[in-house]
Amino acid sequence: MIRRLIAAAAGAAALLTFLAAAPSPAVPAAPVAVILPRACNSQGAAAQLHTSDAVHLRTGHSRHSRSVKVLPKNTDFYAECWGISGDEWWAYGKVMSGSAHGRRGWVNGDYVATGYRH
Repeated sequence: MIRRLIAAAAGAAALLTFLAAAPSPAVPAAPVAVILPRACNSQGAAAQLHTSDAVHLRTGHSRHSRSVKVLPKNTDFYAECWGISGDEWWAYGKVMSGSAHGRRGWVNGDYVATGYRH
């Protein structure tokens, strides 16, 4: 009787060890919320854009803001919001192609056009 209990306990322990080591089923990741900057002061919808000329990707919506990278012409850019500074439109979003892929920042609205190029 004791031998059967020990064998059953050993079998259960082995089963639990196997189940713990087995990969869990893929669980979809929760969407990551993007916190938009306060400078997003317009009601413009998100848009797929590309740069129409070389343009600075900046930390803020001003020509005086630090340049993070110069985006070459035809770089894909996903604008998540728009801001107005003085009389200039600025788009905030994520670079979708090229060497700066994945970076976020501001680009001057005079240097973007609708649609992706890549």
